[in-house]
Amino acid sequence: MKTLTCLFLASLIITGCKSNKPETASQVAETTLPSAEEERLYTEAARNLAGQFGRELQNTLLNALRQSGPAYAVDVCQIRAPEIAAAHTMTGWRVKRVSEKWRTITGRPDSSESAALARFADPATKENSFIGWSGPDSARVLHYYEKITVREVCLKCHGDLQTVDLDLWKQVRIAYPWDKAVGYKEGDLRGMFVVDAQYPGDRDVAKLLAQGASVSQIVASKPSQADSGATVTTQ
Repeated sequence: MKTLTCLFLASLIITGCKSNKPETASQVAETTLPSAEEERLYTEAARNLAGQFGRELQNTLLNALRQSGPAYAVDVCQIRAPEIAAAHTMTGWRVKRVSEKWRTITGRPDSSESAALARFADPATKENSFIGWSGPDSARVLHYYEKITVREVCLKCHGDLQTVDLDLWKQVRIAYPWDKAVGYKEGDLRGMFVVDAQYPGDRDVAKLLAQGASVSQIVASKPSQADSGATVTTQ
């Protein structure tokens, strides 16, 4: 009887030890880190979100230039750009623009973003976008970076100070007292779009974005995704 009791107690101890044994790194990775398929899905979703934001911003500024010229475009940029960024932000998904030559403090990159900008600035870098990950395994964040290149039309406000219209430059300085975003040439690196996506998050949202759905369509179908506390930036 004593022998049976000892064997029973020993089995309980062994079972208890097994249940309390921590998971190995590979086991944790399998359950909390994104698979290659998941990474592709979230990357494509982030790419499409950045594209939607960039196209609306570009079209808004080009229309302002055509309608009333650069002076009006400055006002539109100051007011509408943050609104457009907010309109493309949802719970778990944030989009913004950053640059080393920022116009406002909110467009200044953090250390990781500065490293990404330096990578784009390297002549050896041929890619137009790439991703990175941060955060603990249980709550990771995908960071999607896409470079912004200076176009000829941008030089009206962002070009050499010796060629920028003086009255326009005065207006820019009033709108952006700490403006650093001048002295560019066509083809220069202006900055980059950044999309931060929480993982794991709502996978259905990632699927919809990857398929090309707009933020307004997603929020209409999933009201919980609306983010009234969005932080907006002017690059």
